[in-house]
Amino acid sequence: MSFKQNILVFIFVFSIQMFAQSGMQFELNSIKFSGNNSFSSSTLQDVIYSQPTPWWFWKFLNSFTSLGKEPVYFDSTNIQIDLNALRDYYNSNGFFNASFSYKYEIDTAHKKVDLAYLIYENRPFTFGKLKLTGLDNLPRILYDNIYGDISLDTTKRFSERIIQDNTNKVISDLRNNGYMFAKYNDTTIIIKDTAHLKADVDIFFSLGNNYVIDTILINKTGEGAHLVEDGLLRDISGIKSGETYDLDELRRSTVRLYRTGLFNSVLLSGAENDTTDSKVPIRLDGTIGLMNELSPEVILNNQQSAFNVGLGFSYIRKNFLGDARKLTISSSFGVQDIFRADFNNFVRKFSFRDTTLLGYVDSRIIIDQPYVFEKPIFGTWETYATINKQQDYNNTVYGSKVTLEFELPTYTFINHLSTSYTVEQSNEVYRTYNDSLSTKLISDIAADAASTTADNILFPTRGYNLSFHVEEGNSFRQKNSGAAGFYKLQIGGSYYISLDRTLNSIAAFKLKLGNIQVFYGNFSSVPINRTFYAGGSTSIRGWRSNELVPEGSQIVSGIQGTSFVGGSFLIEGSFEYRHRFLENLGFALFTDYGNTWLGYNQFSWNGLAIATGLGFRYYTPVAPFRIDLAVKFYDPKNKSFIWQNWNQHFFNNIELNFGLGEAF
Repeated sequence: MSFKQNILVFIFVFSIQMFAQSGMQFELNSIKFSGNNSFSSSTLQDVIYSQPTPWWFWKFLNSFTSLGKEPVYFDSTNIQIDLNALRDYYNSNGFFNASFSYKYEIDTAHKKVDLAYLIYENRPFTFGKLKLTGLDNLPRILYDNIYGDISLDTTKRFSERIIQDNTNKVISDLRNNGYMFAKYNDTTIIIKDTAHLKADVDIFFSLGNNYVIDTILINKTGEGAHLVEDGLLRDISGIKSGETYDLDELRRSTVRLYRTGLFNSVLLSGAENDTTDSKVPIRLDGTIGLMNELSPEVILNNQQSAFNVGLGFSYIRKNFLGDARKLTISSSFGVQDIFRADFNNFVRKFSFRDTTLLGYVDSRIIIDQPYVFEKPIFGTWETYATINKQQDYNNTVYGSKVTLEFELPTYTFINHLSTSYTVEQSNEVYRTYNDSLSTKLISDIAADAASTTADNILFPTRGYNLSFHVEEGNSFRQKNSGAAGFYKLQIGGSYYISLDRTLNSIAAFKLKLGNIQVFYGNFSSVPINRTFYAGGSTSIRGWRSNELVPEGSQIVSGIQGTSFVGGSFLIEGSFEYRHRFLENLGFALFTDYGNTWLGYNQFSWNGLAIATGLGFRYYTPVAPFRIDLAVKFYDPKNKSFIWQNWNQHFFNNIELNFGLGEAF
């Protein structure tokens, strides 16, 4: 800044201070940024200390309640703090030559100040050479693996976050390979090559000794501690003496122990104070609860892409017949879209054909076993009976299922894998066709795989979730049903991007594809609960649960035109902007699209249903409670957009959805 500009700034700041001393205060009306080509203004607003005065409504609310926000007044001493914060932020992202200035305007009539920060970014530095100091004594194969995993892309802009992520990965790799006390030395040297705009990075580490496991020390407490043997807990943990210390394996073992249901709390950790030479004991600290539990429960879930409210009852026997097996006997029911239900009519005209209340009733017996074939494979056997009551049909399902869930490391691409075999009978009653009955018996084998890097289950801010489902089923000839064999493939993915550094504004994307291919018989013999449906609170929110089914003629049990039968081809996707504020409140703007068809060759672009809307969120410690208001932006049934099919009754255009958790 020139000498003249400095004099003007001094006069302005001095006048503001004089006004403050006389009792006059100026609200900080706005803060603007210019020249910030690489970062949004909202991101930089989160970086600086100064904040603009809140919206008038919040100030008004604060004037007579504890809610709302107080006015924010201009303080010139905060400008230098803001400039330092901006400089640090730009430096941490490779803009080492960035410069900053500011200006402001005072409105004496309205006692307001508008502040602006002027940013001159200049060209950023990219990554140069990477050096990891302190790892020279590692075995060569581990040394090469670490360098191979974290080599920096020299075409990418320098970022301290990338350095921190890689530093954490090195520490994780070291602690998973015996170096229990490996640590980052809080020293990273950045060497700037101003001629080539490159930044060489040198990160310092301390290794410590390499440890193997000595023994497992058991410390168990609680009401059921005397009923569980120490040897059983050692076997379930899967940790063996003489193995290399592996922090990831300790975490997997902790999950394995917790899944038995024996523990109210459990923790596996290295006994750091008891290490000798190169050996470390492992401590198992756990609180074991009662072996028998009998409990009622209130049920809130999103089954059938609809919000269900109901009641349940379960009996759990832990360590059933030894070996940490768990027996669960449960029964439950859920009412679908309970906020639309007419309970007066339900009481007066309850019957099998009545559709006043929709939902399900479920009873099942489950046995879980943590180790199958003496391997860390979690096995489940369940037998069940379920009645699913929908608008056009009732489906009663009896079945038995065996599931094997394989334990995979978190750092592999596929980090979840399970297989299952099911024998199931489906009794389908079509109310719209004089209660016609079709019985289908199916033998089914399936596999599910998943890859997830999302950072948070309740409110993911970065990363992705991928899921793969493949299934081969054979339905045998039964009453009013032919035999059929089919393959079913379903692929789903969701991706999350943070739009600000506070991780409160998120862009989320979802895509799901599914196809059923019949290789003998015909599609009408595939059970209803194996076909694809769309619509509902976790699907396309402008339509009710399972409302989007294929148009056209389809034969089921000799009945033509059963439009409630699901499709054999599915496309479903969503775009969503999520914003969280006031710690536990949030909103979402979304667009959903998709539909189901009788085969991929029936797909057409004008057959895609499109819904758009606004959602509200209340974030509880367990899961967010969700309310979504959606409209049919494009309805493929009558090939019309919202402005061509607008109902004069406003609320007839809106579909109200409730749910637990985010839509995806």
